[in-house]
Amino acid sequence: MDKLRLNWKERTSKLEAIDSVWTGTASEITPRTVLADPCSSLILVKGKDGSGVIIRGPETKPRGDILLPGYTWIGIRLKPGIQLKGFPAQQFADRFHTLPADSNGYFEFEGAQLHFPDFDKVEQLVERMYELNYLHGQALDSQELAKQTIPTKSYSRHIKLTTGLSPYKLYQLLRMAEALRLLRQGMPAAKVATELGFADQAHLARAAKQFLGHTPKELLQWPYNH
Repeated sequence: MDKLRLNWKERTSKLEAIDSVWTGTASEITPRTVLADPCSSLILVKGKDGSGVIIRGPETKPRGDILLPGYTWIGIRLKPGIQLKGFPAQQFADRFHTLPADSNGYFEFEGAQLHFPDFDKVEQLVERMYELNYLHGQALDSQELAKQTIPTKSYSRHIKLTTGLSPYKLYQLLRMAEALRLLRQGMPAAKVATELGFADQAHLARAAKQFLGHTPKELLQWPYNH
């Protein structure tokens, strides 16, 4: 992808509930691949022809998307285990819902008017939603999840209820997210495969194609993580 066509930024957050925050604009019609992702997201889309807030559940497979010129996207990825009132995790894997918003980022949720701030201040929205009990739950410990080689039925139900995913599917998605992070840090693909328990580099490449839509080498050419 030509980075001149796509202006993309992504950052972490000090809030425990947030995995990452991203924003993007495109200078022309730009296709991109949305990667499989264990996180639910709140995404503000602002444009001259209208605005909205997209509530999206976890993505279990990659999909195509189009970024249109004249629009700005600001996304908040909530860590697995963080739940949004009125949007049961079990019902929202690979699904989304859009709420109307005005050009300033104000939208209505559960009868309250909320404001979706700019990229640098999105924590204000998450904190406000916690105050109103619109967000609840705790972020799951990925290391603890990895230890659950044979999850109990109660643990499996808990994971399914809080994330909408089976423990194994959640583990697969978290492992691929970590693989992408390590690849972007410059770790060789063979070492990433060893570090994360893949059988070999070829196994990692197949998993990357399945969940991220691209080989590890191709992923390094993309300007975004999610």
